[in-house]
Amino acid sequence: MPHRPPLREPDTRALLEAAPEGVFVADMHGRYIYVNQAGCRMLGMETGEILGKTILELIPEGDAMRLEASKRAMLEGRTHVEEWVLRHKDGHWVPVEVSANILPNGQWQAFVRDISARKQLEQQAHASERTLAGIFELLPVGVWITDREGMIVRGNEAGRRIWGGARHVGPQNYGVYKGWWADSGEPIAADRWALARALAKGETSVGELVRIQCFDGTFKTIINSAAPLHDAQGQIAGAICVNEDITEPYEAQHKLQQSETLFRTAFELLPVGLYVTDSQGHITHGNPAGHRIWEGLRHVGPAEFGEYKGWWADTGEPLAAGDWAVVRAVQSGQTSRSELIRIQCFDGTFKTVLNWAAPIRGKGGEITGAVAVNQDVTALVRTQEQLRAAVRDREHILAVVAHDLRNPLNNISMRAALLEQKAARMPDAQECVAAAASIVETVQRMAGLVDDLLAISVVRSGGTMLKLEPVQAAGLLSMAAQQAAPLFNEAGLQLELQHESDLPTIHVDLNRMMRVFGNLLDNALKFTEPGGRVVLRAEPAPGAVLFSIANSGPAVPAEDLERLFQPFWQAGREDRRGAGLGLSICRSIIEAHGGTVWTESAPGMRLKILFLLPRGRPRTPVTSPAQGQAMGL
Repeated sequence: MPHRPPLREPDTRALLEAAPEGVFVADMHGRYIYVNQAGCRMLGMETGEILGKTILELIPEGDAMRLEASKRAMLEGRTHVEEWVLRHKDGHWVPVEVSANILPNGQWQAFVRDISARKQLEQQAHASERTLAGIFELLPVGVWITDREGMIVRGNEAGRRIWGGARHVGPQNYGVYKGWWADSGEPIAADRWALARALAKGETSVGELVRIQCFDGTFKTIINSAAPLHDAQGQIAGAICVNEDITEPYEAQHKLQQSETLFRTAFELLPVGLYVTDSQGHITHGNPAGHRIWEGLRHVGPAEFGEYKGWWADTGEPLAAGDWAVVRAVQSGQTSRSELIRIQCFDGTFKTVLNWAAPIRGKGGEITGAVAVNQDVTALVRTQEQLRAAVRDREHILAVVAHDLRNPLNNISMRAALLEQKAARMPDAQECVAAAASIVETVQRMAGLVDDLLAISVVRSGGTMLKLEPVQAAGLLSMAAQQAAPLFNEAGLQLELQHESDLPTIHVDLNRMMRVFGNLLDNALKFTEPGGRVVLRAEPAPGAVLFSIANSGPAVPAEDLERLFQPFWQAGREDRRGAGLGLSICRSIIEAHGGTVWTESAPGMRLKILFLLPRGRPRTPVTSPAQGQAMGL
């Protein structure tokens, strides 16, 4: 090798001055005796401003102990490399990397490199890492990260919440995460998890619907996605998995689907016609029963509802397009119930339907559509009409027969009475007298039955046979008591009359009301033991007069009270006095007057029968207190 001459001092100094890094030399006391231009530029000072300063003047006060530790390391003959900060002339600190040692003559020698740019990048990287870590923890979805071997090394808070914890395991132990495919219900093996496939095959999976069992034993539904992570050479360096908890919306959707299925099934199976409109009133849905009722369906809006032809059943007036209940529901929010309508079906036939409609409202109360219901009552209406006609015919025949029986019965009664009188004047004719008296009694009973039949026909005819006249309620009560008094005296019974002095006038058919009192008092007379008493009472009531008759004796069982008014029914089955029509006839006459009758228990009394009669002319039946309470009045 050629011989190289040693560097001279001027050459060495020139080399140091040209060096890109700062060169600092200090004596054994730590006072700077040399600094090159790079060092001056680093600190923003001139050479003269640095020379003579000590190392301690350029470093933070808290680094003095650290400087001593570095000195001890360098005294051992080692070059010490460490990061420091040096004070700049303007006061800020410059991060530097110092490679220093102590020369044999005791001087300090250091090569100083400005690492501000690197530090800034590191700070930015650290800030980015902290930001990413913060975002990672704040993400509303669970995130899991594995290393190159597939070991789960990191998971965020959302992931731990979803699973109720975390298991940092490798692919062979992924089975601790229990899951099933939501569509098939099949369990997911350890190697079939999306994370395992991403590691083993580099496969990216997006949006897999999975049912999981959390570590606390609960179950959830998640959307599971995974993808591999690659290094700079493109090799798989790990994997990332994302879990999104959709348990609530998934279950809500499942319930909604079940509800929709149930609704569709019910919609199809309902025996009544069901129609749905949109917010504009346009018919959008109709079920099979609706098709059958109308023999078809027209998906039209309110303007075309004239295609559905109908008439009000009570007046026969045709329905205009805007009269249909579903139009009123969607346009004005009106709810309609049980409107009886006669319709013409699309095949030309006619039917009678009950029509309902109501608006459908959104959460804000706005009308979003309407629903209408048709119930085909054609057969029922036809049957009712036939029954009414049959009842009218029956009542007419009943009235005619009962009326026509009066004449022959009167004739028989008169002739039997005449026979009785003649026989009484004949000697040894006691048997003939008794026979004639028996005939008269029998005819009277038959006449009573005829009166009963005529009384029943009164209420069945709607009260048209009543002959109303104004009567003082107190006078009516007194008249009834006077007629019954002889019978009560003969039977040894006490008849008490109770009424207030200011009872109002009522409009009644006097003869028929006397029939009512006669039946009620006769009934009390039959079922009151000798020595007992019967109380006949009247008192004012709102818009009416309340009458009552009570007789002493063992109380009638509660279950028998209402059955007392049934025709041919008697409380005492062993006692067959009468035909059991008396109370039924009383109810018919009272109701024909617009009143009502009922029974109540009374302390110490066998039975108490009460009835209301309105003050004015009868229009609609007066409601009893018991009935009013039952109806919530």
